Amino acid sequence: MISNVNEMTLEARNKVVQYLQSHHEIIVNSWKSMILDTYEEPFIEKIIVNMNITLGALRDYFMTLKLDSIKPLTQKIARERIEANTSIGAFVSYINIGRRVVSENLMESPFHTCIQKRMVLEANEFFNQLFYLAITEYSHLKDMMLEKKNMFIQEMHQDRLTILGQIASSFAHEFRNPLTAIKGFIYLLQSEKEKTDKTDYYFSIINDEMESLEEKISQFLLLSKMKGFEDQMELFSLSSLIREMIDFLYPRFLETNILVNTQLEDDLPFEGVKSQIKQVLLNILYNAVDELCKHSGEREIKVRAYEENKWLKIDISNNGDPIPSHLIDNIFEPFISTKELGTGLGLSVCKQIVEKHNGRIYVQTEEKWTTFTIELPAFI
Repeated sequence: MISNVNEMTLEARNKVVQYLQSHHEIIVNSWKSMILDTYEEPFIEKIIVNMNITLGALRDYFMTLKLDSIKPLTQKIARERIEANTSIGAFVSYINIGRRVVSENLMESPFHTCIQKRMVLEANEFFNQLFYLAITEYSHLKDMMLEKKNMFIQEMHQDRLTILGQIASSFAHEFRNPLTAIKGFIYLLQSEKEKTDKTDYYFSIINDEMESLEEKISQFLLLSKMKGFEDQMELFSLSSLIREMIDFLYPRFLETNILVNTQLEDDLPFEGVKSQIKQVLLNILYNAVDELCKHSGEREIKVRAYEENKWLKIDISNNGDPIPSHLIDNIFEPFISTKELGTGLGLSVCKQIVEKHNGRIYVQTEEKWTTFTIELPAFI
């Protein structure tokens, strides 16, 4: 671009501008014709308006070599592209056609070849800047729209979680009381009824299902952020609790042919609700078992517990399939599950419990290993 307006006389520039002014309609008609021959453009009237504004801005640019008049135009174009829900790519094509029409007219002008070439170079610089500013403005508007959309989605999601919490609390309390009564009467029936070969088997199934239902109700209560009466803080050994949970699941590990490796530092004292930390460990270990049941190769779970920088850390890893990329960012959200029949509440409840204990939980998934890490504040 010519950096000094005086490199070409003001008189010469005036003549070029007058020439473009007198050929304004010819340029617009040619530009319009080439667009319609190439595209079926439903917004041609707006485009014609922009053609006229563009040519006026080009004439101003020839006189001053300043882009002051181009910025309102690019903002207008970007806004119209957004409102019309059309891509910026079409705009680029239209402007390239305009660049070509203007260049051809300048090369056919009665001026000296040197002036023609200089004007074509400056016209190209003008159109390049028009591209840049319009695309930048278009991208900025798109980003703002996306940000507003994401904020709206987050607000809607938060509203739904609030409603879910209210429903969960009501649901859990309405079902827990009759469930307790049913369990009591089943116990009475079990003690009074004459037993047959299948009686104990049937009652064991009923009890298992009742316990499963109670567990789901507890998950709903935790999800609704309701603090239970049984939430008594106590000091206990985190290492011992992990060993207890691994021993509890040992028959399941044996049945599914899973090798469990542990690396636990001694003791690791922690103050919290023991039953809830137990539920976190069981949920993650059960998830690992369920995932490994689908794995055809060697099945392995690694459990590591250690203290680091005043944090108690528990890593639970499995060598099953990695968590899909489209789920990883929301894996701790309610109703997000990798299981076909999963409720998607387990990991959400884990996050709720860990954060209630002023801790953190996160996951890393790779081709060979998926690791859930729980961080809890060390007892001082």
